[in-house]
Amino acid sequence: MVARVPQHPCDDEELRCRVVVGGRGVESEYSQPKSDPPPRIRRSPDWSSGCDRSSPVRQAIGNQGGRDRGEVRSAMADRKELRVYNSMTQQKEVFRPAMEGKVGMYVCGVTSYDFSHLGHARAAVAFDVLYRYLLHLDYEVTYVRNFTDVDDKIIRRANETGENPLDLSNRFCQEYLIDMADLQCLLPTHQPRVSDHMEQIKDMITQIINNDCAYVVAGDVFFAVDKISNYGCLSGQKLENHRAGERVAVDSRKRNPADFALWKAAKPGEPSWESPWGLGRPGWHIECSAMSAHYLSFKFDIHGGGIDLIFPPS
Repeated sequence: MVARVPQHPCDDEELRCRVVVGGRGVESEYSQPKSDPPPRIRRSPDWSSGCDRSSPVRQAIGNQGGRDRGEVRSAMADRKELRVYNSMTQQKEVFRPAMEGKVGMYVCGVTSYDFSHLGHARAAVAFDVLYRYLLHLDYEVTYVRNFTDVDDKIIRRANETGENPLDLSNRFCQEYLIDMADLQCLLPTHQPRVSDHMEQIKDMITQIINNDCAYVVAGDVFFAVDKISNYGCLSGQKLENHRAGERVAVDSRKRNPADFALWKAAKPGEPSWESPWGLGRPGWHIECSAMSAHYLSFKFDIHGGGIDLIFPPS
């Protein structure tokens, strides 16, 4: 269920809007006469299918194909400056993508075990505005927003309702898409699900183990935080400042209490997949790493989502 937000009264004869993303900010102010409201974007009848670039939604934001190189260079020269808040440096910076004219954006989506709430709507709308603005600036944007459909919360809810965990998560994925259509959010380029990307996840875990940054214990695979010299730099935290057992129960099998699971050994009544380490399922941290690398690359421009992405938490 999605709450409708009433329009704010505007000063003078203009509508002004400031976009805030992830609690910090995309500094982008625009105005338009109140007498000329933006047109409603008509949803494609096949809105749930993913990324039909010939759909009315895609046509509404403009067809980017068919232009010669001179037009593209001219558009890039006229592109306005965009300033975004960088969580790593904790300041606003001029946005410069790794590849000129192209933007890779990955936004962590919902864990689909219940109906969406207002917080989900806020995040979706915020990044939808950013997506639209990047398109307005004439960037070619690959926008990926995932569904986490394999998770402890989903398994617990499925046990409570007597449903198959994947059936339950699929139902709430569809409900989320209905909410996004009601909010008139544009469809991302890709909407991957964890359950469809087990091979990519297992390949990434294998690579991490081969790099001596993870270890196997009785079917579980743990990431070794001591192997990363700057671990915690994103949130500004130091390992020595964290007390064991504050966030999760201490597991005596871990080399460091802060090590976290990349793969969890199968338990009775839980969905599981074959792996080099036995039957099991992925841990929470590895899923988006594998899917973002698959659809974008190991390095991309924007990673968005909730405040919990700034890990480890303070």
